[in-house]
Amino acid sequence: MKLQQVINIKWDKDIVMAICIGVFGSLVALSMFFLSGYMITQSALGAPLYALMGLIVTVKLFGFIRAITKYYERLRSHRATFTMLRDVRVQLYRALIPIVPDVFRKFRSSDLLGRMVTQVEALQNIYLRVYYPPIVIGITTLISAVTLVYFSWAHAVVLIITIAIALFILPALRVKQATRVRLHVNQTGARWMHAYFDYILGHDELKRFKSDKKYNAQLMASEAAFSQAEHLSQKSHLVYDYIRHLISMAALLGSIVLVVVMVEQQQVDIVYVTSIILMILTLLEQAVPMSQVADYKSETDLAQQSLSEVMGYRKSAVGKEQVEVHQISHDAPLLTLKDVTLCYEHQQRPSVQHLNLHIHKGEHIAIVGTSGSGKSTLLQLLMGLYTPSEGQILIGDYALNDLDMIHYYQQLNTMLQQPHFYDDTVYGNLLTNASTTQCRTVLDQLHLQHIALDRLVTFNRNTLSGGEFQRLALARLMLREASIWLLDEPTTALDIENTKDVMRQIHQQAETLVVATHDVQYLAQFDRIIQMKEGKVIGDMTPEQFLAEKVHE
Repeated sequence: MKLQQVINIKWDKDIVMAICIGVFGSLVALSMFFLSGYMITQSALGAPLYALMGLIVTVKLFGFIRAITKYYERLRSHRATFTMLRDVRVQLYRALIPIVPDVFRKFRSSDLLGRMVTQVEALQNIYLRVYYPPIVIGITTLISAVTLVYFSWAHAVVLIITIAIALFILPALRVKQATRVRLHVNQTGARWMHAYFDYILGHDELKRFKSDKKYNAQLMASEAAFSQAEHLSQKSHLVYDYIRHLISMAALLGSIVLVVVMVEQQQVDIVYVTSIILMILTLLEQAVPMSQVADYKSETDLAQQSLSEVMGYRKSAVGKEQVEVHQISHDAPLLTLKDVTLCYEHQQRPSVQHLNLHIHKGEHIAIVGTSGSGKSTLLQLLMGLYTPSEGQILIGDYALNDLDMIHYYQQLNTMLQQPHFYDDTVYGNLLTNASTTQCRTVLDQLHLQHIALDRLVTFNRNTLSGGEFQRLALARLMLREASIWLLDEPTTALDIENTKDVMRQIHQQAETLVVATHDVQYLAQFDRIIQMKEGKVIGDMTPEQFLAEKVHE
């Protein structure tokens, strides 16, 4: 399969054993019905009871063996399926970790969640309903046809033609239509899920602005479109199933007519007539799962394609180079942006465009600008959270895309505008292996003497004030030994005194510092000021030059 280059779906021994057991079980079932027909004919011809005892015991034994093989076939096939689903989930998770949050440039969170749940679950059919039925039925048919030639070559030909139509011709005609129908179902389902997430997450806001009824109507319309698409899919499948059953019935009736003609012409022993018909009927019944193969094939193909789009995102950008920041000289640029542009999917204007910037080791730089000017995006690019749409970011002489990001992050102290916290103690939220004594010292330096290390912190951030959470996030950084500090609005929610003290400590501890800020009060402490507007760098100057321009404004 083409998409297995991204999704590693293995044909392990369980599925091979399931196929072998399935073929054996099918042959046992055919043998059981063949002997049943032979026993019925012999009974009708007046065979004595003692002559039928062997047939009766054999039929019962075959029934017992069939039940056992069915159990072990299901055991093996389901174990293979669950193993495959586990492996795919692990692959998907491992692929997502290095590309978050960059992946959200292309995929909505609702769409990504749908792929992680719905599309992975769709792959459970790839063994049991896509590849298993045609392989088992195909092998069983070939063996049965070879056996049937001994009794009636004409019925062997009818059997092969009928199964060939069911295995190859009908699925080939159906699969393209099923793919179009399933694609429509997936698209309408994605739109409905996106509308649902928007409605639930923004419900309070919608109620305040009295727009909840309007969005609820849109949600209902999306749900109706999704239901209609599923209805059309089921209707299409019923039509296909009806045609397949017509062909099976025609083959069965044709076999009966053919056997009557051949008996009249003495080309078939009448003793085997019932056996031949029951054998063909049993094989046609075993071909019933083939009615769903085309639909499940299209569903699993689309699921693989959908997951491959996520797992293949930025695949070529994952690097293994390791650069040691402390080995880069002060004369050479530490961080370099060469004509960097970043644009989100379907975005009309790039978030940042044509950025050219050199940051040397030991520099303390402030990035200023109005809201939406691209300050945070620039920092996130330097952090490696996003891959530029155009241009290149260098760390020393190495392209950022070529670096081992885990090793790179170990040398960074980063802080976003909304630091994440967990349902844990204060010590647990410091995300450190440092001793409690060291943690206590850092918290005291940030004027958090009143907060105990065993105090509980919640995910929704309702146990501390905004300023306390901000200083707790800064404490995480001060407990790490990293030379490059990239901070986005580190003094948010802090009063003037705490702002001065926090910035003093940051300047003391950071070797190379880049801060995005709106606060012009402490800009004099920096070496350079980078001014941004509408995603572009419009100024690179000293604090004195920048403050002089502000005065003239």
